[in-house]
Amino acid sequence: MVCRICNTKGVHWTAKCPDRYLAHHTDDPRANEGAYVPPSMRRGAERPGGSDMRRRSDDYSVRVTNLSEDTREPDLLELFQTFGHVIRAYVAIDQKTGMSRGFGFVNFVNREDAERAINKLNGYGYDNLILRVEWATPRSN
Repeated sequence: MVCRICNTKGVHWTAKCPDRYLAHHTDDPRANEGAYVPPSMRRGAERPGGSDMRRRSDDYSVRVTNLSEDTREPDLLELFQTFGHVIRAYVAIDQKTGMSRGFGFVNFVNREDAERAINKLNGYGYDNLILRVEWATPRSN
């Protein structure tokens, strides 16, 4: 075994390294090779102020209702990604039963893709139900 911090062989584990608090992290990816970097600190992370992971962007967000209780996020993603690049697909899940609550949200990169999805999928039969697809209304704070 080799310590990933001080590169000594067979003396101690990385977690027990006496130099673990002295190691400084740089932007050079080779300097911290193998070291864990939290997602919020990774290059290109856009989460100022510790934003909530469950928050949705209202810009190009589409609300989908009348989903069956078996619908999951990969199903929604597969249905909507044919219209353009999907940032996120979310299906509301009941905490007690683990089943879909019948609605979800899909966030698109482009407004045109979202409009095309609304026009094509509103009234579309999916999983023996007729979907209702519309612009998501912004949350009131």
